[in-house]
Amino acid sequence: MSSMLDVLSISIAFGGVKAVSDVSISVAAGAVFSIIGPNGAGKTTLFNIISGVYIPQDGSIRLNGKDVTGMRSDALAREGLSRTFQNLQVFMQMTAVENVMVGRHMHERSRTISQLFSLPGAVRENRTSRERSRELLEFVGLGSYADRSAAAMPYGALKKLELARALATEPRMILLDEPAAGCNPAETVEVEKLVRKIAGSGVTVVLVEHDMKLVMRISDRIHVLDGGRTICEGTASEVQRNERVIAAYLGDHGRREAANA
Repeated sequence: MSSMLDVLSISIAFGGVKAVSDVSISVAAGAVFSIIGPNGAGKTTLFNIISGVYIPQDGSIRLNGKDVTGMRSDALAREGLSRTFQNLQVFMQMTAVENVMVGRHMHERSRTISQLFSLPGAVRENRTSRERSRELLEFVGLGSYADRSAAAMPYGALKKLELARALATEPRMILLDEPAAGCNPAETVEVEKLVRKIAGSGVTVVLVEHDMKLVMRISDRIHVLDGGRTICEGTASEVQRNERVIAAYLGDHGRREAANA
């Protein structure tokens, strides 16, 4: 299986403190790859480097074989990388379908002046974008919410809406930052099903998540960080048995939770 993402010996420090130190990962195309670790382990910093928020001080990043080190987030989106954030980034004053259409914007060729004067090309493009956005809402199970205001949607639906908008950029890989954060058990199950569905559609998924049951059930590979360094990578069963992971993160309770996933 070909590699979609290669992170090669990445390091970055803030104020002399190494937030990420010599971390390397390789994510196979179409896989679900999870990054876990205790608070302060460097997970979000690593995500920010991969998604172009930070530029690494050492190391390099390849996306589908192309060196994208230091590339800005908007340029990475055009290369097929999309991302969600732990905190909701939804436009509450817009409808669900309008939120998804925001994600489609990078694929629209009409200029702003054409859109302002409703020229035929822009009208057609807007109609196509709306239709595709409705299809994505159906894909994530929100078809009935298409014309509702985001402000009137329940929390679990808003998490799905963010996924639909991220998919609207037509990514080859999607980074999910705590996709189940704040969700109740039923909503978490729905998120899990949706992540599986996204991976099944051919989109590579890389996620940071604290819900160990979710991580163990859904991941093809799991990478464990502690103090900005890699301490383990493997399958769910390999990670559960790793003594360094148990000591640094899972503990006895966490190990039992993960084993019961």
